Amino acid sequence: MTDASRVPGRDATQPSLLLGIGFGFLSSLGPFAIDLYLPAMPGMAQAMAADSGAVQRTLSAFFLGLALAQIPLGTLGDRFGRRWPLIGGLALFIAASTACALATSLEQLVAFRFLQGMGACAGTSSVRAMIRDRHSGHRAAQLMAFTFLVIGISPVLAPLAGSYLLQLTSWRGLFGLLAGGGLVAIAAVLLFLPETLPPERRVVRQSMLQSYGQLLATPAFVGWTLVAGLATTIPFAFVTAAPFVFSIGFALSAHEYSLLLALNAVTSMVATQFAPGLMQRLGARRLVLSVASVAIAATAMIALVATRQNMPLPLFQIYSMLLFAIAGLILTPAAISALDAAAGGAGAAAGLLGTLQLAITALASGVVSLLPSFTVLPLVSVLGGAFVIIFAALMVLGQRR
Repeated sequence: MTDASRVPGRDATQPSLLLGIGFGFLSSLGPFAIDLYLPAMPGMAQAMAADSGAVQRTLSAFFLGLALAQIPLGTLGDRFGRRWPLIGGLALFIAASTACALATSLEQLVAFRFLQGMGACAGTSSVRAMIRDRHSGHRAAQLMAFTFLVIGISPVLAPLAGSYLLQLTSWRGLFGLLAGGGLVAIAAVLLFLPETLPPERRVVRQSMLQSYGQLLATPAFVGWTLVAGLATTIPFAFVTAAPFVFSIGFALSAHEYSLLLALNAVTSMVATQFAPGLMQRLGARRLVLSVASVAIAATAMIALVATRQNMPLPLFQIYSMLLFAIAGLILTPAAISALDAAAGGAGAAAGLLGTLQLAITALASGVVSLLPSFTVLPLVSVLGGAFVIIFAALMVLGQRR
């Protein structure tokens, strides 16, 4: 790993808790914008005289904006510094959230949600680049793990908060609250967050195509990005199939399986906090290979049980908690290793990493949605395949090194 104290402009001090909270808050804007309004979807469909599928397009539009904005935002950050592209993105988030609150048709809402996703991307992508500007290796992993902790809390708290807030306000009020969150974020950046990329380290002579071509030609960056994308895929693929597996396969109510999913999320958040220490002791590659081996063995055992008998719910829940813990242990070292392997600007690397992560996650979740959802075996097959690819990618990287 690179020693931060030997790299000009890097901060060799221990990351502060206040900085971690700030980065976590910026990173959580996107997850909150996704999950806060989920309980309001039926009311939105009624207000817009639309069906549920049409309202779900507002979620797809948000994800599309989130994915597409990361690449140009990363390039702008490398060229002009981190603060002003971040502030511009937050301003877009505030304006789009306000426009969503005032939308009079579903078409407008879809368009404004797309812009809101582009604005929310500023927090996620810029934070990764700012962490890379200040630290590398173990210290960067500590900050990244803390931001993942805050991001992990958001999907648990946001729908619950949205359901309570709907007793006080309408779905339009929820978007107004998101705009208020953006205002708090932009004020915090202006007042407390310094520029992390000094002018002498900015990339001003390289085009966007050159930056991303150089990254895609770096095997270590591509390999670790693939691992990070698959680590993100594991919980998303599980959550895509889980409502059907739990309700049809195990005859659980929505309330019952929601509690089990919350337990999985908490397991992942706890595991993420152990990742920096284990990464420092074992190294990123050895850590990920070890936990991927455990995951492959556990998945093979679950698949064997599923082919021979009805799956016991306690065994499946233990397996799902293990999955979420392993995803938490893989994501931090994978993301940090991808950024450490990147040559050139950290903004371009963070943007491309985020876009490819979302693309891999969307692809895997789409595969899960096409498979039968009432049994465990199709889901286990996709998850097992993801772990095998992670293991194979790191073996190839080890041979190249």
